[in-house]
Amino acid sequence: MRFDPACPTGGSRPQTRRPRRGWPAALLGASLAAHGCGDPTAWGEANSLIVIAPTELWTQVEQQTYDVLEPTIYTTRDEKRFEVTQIDPSDPDLSTLRRFRNVIVFATPGDALLGEAASAAGMSLTGPIGRLAFQAADVWARGQTVTAVPLAPGREVETWIEALPSVLAAIDASYREWVLRRMFVTPADTALASELRRRFGFELLAPEVYDFVVRPRGDGDTLVIIRNDNPDPSELIRSVLIERGAPLPELTAEAALEWRAGIDSVQYNVAQAIDVSRSGVTRFQIDGRDALEVTGVWSDERGDFPAGGPFLVWLVDCPGRTYRIDAWLYAPNQPKYEYIIQIQQILGSFRCTSTG
Repeated sequence: MRFDPACPTGGSRPQTRRPRRGWPAALLGASLAAHGCGDPTAWGEANSLIVIAPTELWTQVEQQTYDVLEPTIYTTRDEKRFEVTQIDPSDPDLSTLRRFRNVIVFATPGDALLGEAASAAGMSLTGPIGRLAFQAADVWARGQTVTAVPLAPGREVETWIEALPSVLAAIDASYREWVLRRMFVTPADTALASELRRRFGFELLAPEVYDFVVRPRGDGDTLVIIRNDNPDPSELIRSVLIERGAPLPELTAEAALEWRAGIDSVQYNVAQAIDVSRSGVTRFQIDGRDALEVTGVWSDERGDFPAGGPFLVWLVDCPGRTYRIDAWLYAPNQPKYEYIIQIQQILGSFRCTSTG
């Protein structure tokens, strides 16, 4: 089918929960704009979840559903990872809203919508319910993921609530896959990874759209900055700085933050004040090497512009040296979960090498 450029491939994310009667104005506008488009392309924000379920049932599980399917992540504040909006199967807007990018169907076996999702997934709903949730692609729109939950007749509320953790896990996994596909529309820069291995003794994999800068340090060594400020630095910046240093006797949060405080005014265009009042500290291993992560929030140290965002500092213990890594994000007035996943993907590709 020919793509119709007038058909929306994105849409306004619901900014408020669905009222008892009627849809949020932003969502109604996008819904009306979608009518008349012949191309069945999924639309809506990837973190918006449309729940299709009878309102009578929804009112019994509404709060539990919000509590599980709208978890928060702390960036510069608590942000919801996903936004949930419910629609009754009898709602006249269903034919449009079921074309959202992410749809969840809660229904008992025999329901027509659940049957369509099962058919798309190659599943049979006859016999006992053997799983809490399953997913199907492109059920009512191209590029769509439908998460379906068969409810046990007579135990609809109980099986709905029991299924919520598996629904969240499935949605989060498919969302992360979507983020990484979108991130690597630009191919991974394998040439950069090879150069970093040859010159600096580590590997890191980022899309080719990231810029690569090498800067000298006062002790004669160098550090590396990998940065993406597309489409415009006033709208979005993802930055990763890697410095090779003398081995630390111990990887500590204090050492990580002391190092971080010493680089921002020297290496970044804007000196960054850091807030660690809600800092997280995690010890882990990467490729068999001891590592430590510290999270926090940075802000414009000058105070004349309200810029800020989350940061992650890594210390990685490698043979004969410790790598210090600072990754930070600037995405004003935007949900940040997607970009946090991108930064975590880049950091997770870090590897010590035997040269450098």
